[in-house]
Amino acid sequence: MQRKLLHILLVEDFPDDADLILLELNEGGFEVVSERVDAGAEMRAAMKGCKWDVVISDFNLPRFSAHGALAVLRETGADIPFIIVSGCIGEERAVALMKEGASDFVMKDKLARLVPVIERELRDAAARREHRQVQQMLHENEKLLRGITTSLGEGLFVLNDGGRLLFMNPEAERLLGWTESELFYQDVYRIIHTPKTEGTSLPETDSGILGVLASGRIYRMEDDVFWRKDGSLMPVSMVANAIMEEGKAVAAVVTFQDISQRKQAERDLLESREQLRELAAYLQNVREEERTRIARELHDELGQMLTGIKLDARWLASGLSGEQPIIVNKIASMSKLIDETLDAMRRVAADLRPAMLDDLGLVAAVEWLTEEFGKRTGLFVKLELDVEHGCGSGCSCEKEDCKLDAEVATTAFRIVQECLTNVARHAQALHVLVLLKCQDDELMLRITDDGKGMDTTKERKRNSYGTMGMRERVHNLGGTLNFSSVKGEGTSVEVVIPIKQVKPVVFVREVQ
Repeated sequence: MQRKLLHILLVEDFPDDADLILLELNEGGFEVVSERVDAGAEMRAAMKGCKWDVVISDFNLPRFSAHGALAVLRETGADIPFIIVSGCIGEERAVALMKEGASDFVMKDKLARLVPVIERELRDAAARREHRQVQQMLHENEKLLRGITTSLGEGLFVLNDGGRLLFMNPEAERLLGWTESELFYQDVYRIIHTPKTEGTSLPETDSGILGVLASGRIYRMEDDVFWRKDGSLMPVSMVANAIMEEGKAVAAVVTFQDISQRKQAERDLLESREQLRELAAYLQNVREEERTRIARELHDELGQMLTGIKLDARWLASGLSGEQPIIVNKIASMSKLIDETLDAMRRVAADLRPAMLDDLGLVAAVEWLTEEFGKRTGLFVKLELDVEHGCGSGCSCEKEDCKLDAEVATTAFRIVQECLTNVARHAQALHVLVLLKCQDDELMLRITDDGKGMDTTKERKRNSYGTMGMRERVHNLGGTLNFSSVKGEGTSVEVVIPIKQVKPVVFVREVQ
């Protein structure tokens, strides 16, 4: 059998007694390394020079005592079994030494007990060392955890399986205004998460934090609120996760961030976006008014002037008759140029604002627009209408309910105009379908082509504002615009705008 190495410091003044102890230990299976001392100074020197497993001391020595030896051992702070071996110690003295820290005592005439006592004390000492190591590791881990949670830029707290606070980091204390000691083992959910403004508590079944403890599943909320100690509300985003043991949630870890600045930025952004939309709508209205004014002035003033010049040219031509053929021919050429100028002026005025949109309504304006587009591009254009013919600001229908608001009519016309322009520029299409339909108090537009299409997943070009302009127009009227395209199969734009109910008349008209 392999012998166990044992380092023993003997506090004994009789060498023979020391030898008896060593003999007993050798017979008990130990390989002993020992040193004998009989005074305090010698013992202090010996304690510094070697790592001892056990200290065995006689009770009373001429220059020393068990009390003195025990005091020296305590000075070192070492956790070493201290066993008294004596032939003249009473029970009361032995008990007193045990209270001072002695591990056990053995009578010299009963040394057979020494080996079992040493083995037991060695086991107990090993267990204490292991316990201290575990405690040290726990302390270091707790210190590390505190350091990690302290350095986090977000609040963190831990709840037990009953929803009571076990831990709160400094950031959570700063954000909430409470200290960990104030909330320790309190029902945190009811303190910081119950909606007090409603007067009643939120049922626990509706709480995401407590739901984590019940289900074990992670809970995320990007927009929630916590109550601060001062009674103010703090917008937060939070994540709650369960700590599981044997399939059961034993705690919940909640991390949260103060999103007050983000919420304010969102409000500022929404307000800014709304202001931009209002500005865009205002500019659109101003633009339409200006285009209408310019078109009217072109038609009424410049058109009349050109017509007057044409009449004057005819009068000159008739007065000269055949006397001066060169001048007559020149006047005829001038009249032709005036006619061409009048046609160009009418086209420009119609492009700016077709008079029939105001006079005859949306349907007539769209009919004219698609017809002109087909003539100009050579594309096959199919127009499908399911509305009251002539509905618009100038509708001739006697029923007020069939009229379209002027802004709705203008928006619908401009969207058709923009879509047809895009088809002519980019689509490389052969056929275009324009559908105009009123149903369930809504005006629906659909413009579809069979052109090359496009990849809608790619980022929109920075200078491509056509679609964005159409979306803003529709948004300002409370409608929706959906844009779809398949590469090689064409493009479709569908718009729905709320309007008054119209009386439907269905007909199909094709232009080539």
